[in-house]
Amino acid sequence: MTPSDYSVRSCRTIDELAACVSLQQQIWGYSDAEIYPLRLFVNLTHIGGHVLGAFAGDRDLVGFIAAMPAWRRGERYFHSLSLGVAADHENQGLGRRLKLYQREVALAAGIGFIEWTFDPMRAKNAFFNMVRLGATARRYVPDYYGPVGSRLQQGLPSDRLVCEWWLSSPRVSRALEGQPVRHWEGRPAAEVEIPTDFKQLAAADYERAQALQSAVREKLQTYFGRGFEVAGFVRGETSSRYILDEATHSMREHL
Repeated sequence: MTPSDYSVRSCRTIDELAACVSLQQQIWGYSDAEIYPLRLFVNLTHIGGHVLGAFAGDRDLVGFIAAMPAWRRGERYFHSLSLGVAADHENQGLGRRLKLYQREVALAAGIGFIEWTFDPMRAKNAFFNMVRLGATARRYVPDYYGPVGSRLQQGLPSDRLVCEWWLSSPRVSRALEGQPVRHWEGRPAAEVEIPTDFKQLAAADYERAQALQSAVREKLQTYFGRGFEVAGFVRGETSSRYILDEATHSMREHL
């Protein structure tokens, strides 16, 4: 299939929402106790959130993104719960199409900010979030979910970075136009390196993976405590790195 063979739209029926439940198990291997249930997806469509789907043609759901309405000190935003694409439909640009459609939905609703979490040790996700979308991060939460049975977590603590996506910011505009996301070309305030293929490393050497995760946790938390934010990401063949600058746009009073 080619990208033009797919469509992206809101999930409209109970069957389409139920397909999102099944996709969670296929993509992440969650146990029944850990997946978001059908009733949550149904409620999201009624309370100001959304469930958006990527379809092969117009009928077969192959990816989805879901978000709930959220408020912090009177400011409304979306908290994006999950984004996933079935393995045999990856590398078709569907993840980005879903995020861009989510951006359209948010802006149409008068919402200018979306947040979500991701595993800081996953270089592919970091590159997608920071470079392709223009998100940033200034919060690191150790073991965010507690123990997670997903095969992707590999038994490690569920540490998460909290992404901030300021939808109308110059940074996001640069990213969506394919331009460098950093606002200047000078030397970064700090860099934090991670393996490009952490999944393979964790499968081969759990103790080393755990030690690397702990080291990255300590570094990022230290830099965030100094007022830095993730301003970019460089993905290499064997190693990748977060680029940090002094924070330029802050929701810190709301954190």
